[in-house]
Amino acid sequence: MNYSQFKPMGVGSLLDRSFSLYRHHFVQFFLLTLLLLGPCLLMQEVLMTDLDSVPLVKSDEESSTFWEIWQNRLVEPDPALNDNVGDNVGLLLLNLLVIVPLTLLFAYPLTLSATLLMTRAGVTGETISMKAALKQALSRVWPLAGSTFVFGLFISGILVILTVLFMVVGISIVGMATVDDSDLSPLALIGWLIGGYIALIITVVLVSSFFVIRWGFYLPVVLLDHEGLGIGRSWKITKGNFWRLAALYLVMTVIYTIFSGGISALSLVVFGTSILSKLIQVLVSCLLMPWMMIVYALSYLDLKLRYEGTDVEALLKRQAAASAAAELNGSHD
Repeated sequence: MNYSQFKPMGVGSLLDRSFSLYRHHFVQFFLLTLLLLGPCLLMQEVLMTDLDSVPLVKSDEESSTFWEIWQNRLVEPDPALNDNVGDNVGLLLLNLLVIVPLTLLFAYPLTLSATLLMTRAGVTGETISMKAALKQALSRVWPLAGSTFVFGLFISGILVILTVLFMVVGISIVGMATVDDSDLSPLALIGWLIGGYIALIITVVLVSSFFVIRWGFYLPVVLLDHEGLGIGRSWKITKGNFWRLAALYLVMTVIYTIFSGGISALSLVVFGTSILSKLIQVLVSCLLMPWMMIVYALSYLDLKLRYEGTDVEALLKRQAAASAAAELNGSHD
């Protein structure tokens, strides 16, 4: 790979580069996400929406302000939700057992892989071809799906372990508080429970974020290096870069939340809880997700460059040490 046009970058430089790439190749990145992820997102909305009771555009009876709309959504059931979801278990099972797995195991990895290939082409000055990138990603579809499944199992296992540990601690605290000779007052017990809940949330977020970041670059390894899982390789290349990556993804999440939340709120005010509003929200997701994937791709290319540079530097040091030792032995002879 030619890295002549790509140098190690900080958080700000990575974000600037991602905006530039997305702006110059917007059509291809957006169409890729729209074609692969758009149908999955749209199908989820359809399965969870009663199309007969939801207007195409905002109805005259709906509130006209944002706060009134949200007040009604909190007080009254959302008409956009399918009233028969509880009765019609088939729709729920179809969503959970078919649409969600297809999205997480196939559509999302394929989209991310093709975006990575297109981003790499843009970085190296090559011609960006959505068709070629998608074809190469499809050639690795089963390894990508399998590694994504294993990655999901690992993260889910960590979350389950953390939850069980905190449940054991919480039950122990409650048990100690309910014994007859306990000096713990009810108010103190409530304080412990609230503090434990907050600690649980913080711990789950921090621990899961750590492993998601350290293992999360498995997909480029599976795609480009043809490794089995890629999790071990991801752990190696992210060593010493966790806090930089955490800061990058924190900023990216804030930007995504601001844009996504703002546009969603605006669509609610203008179109209410209508079909058009939901279509706009799906479209917004398809607009923002390519940028996030470009950031991910640039992060991997940056990590690989840093890691390979470290390997080369270490190799040169070993060669220099070996040469010095050889010269020293020659002088003694």
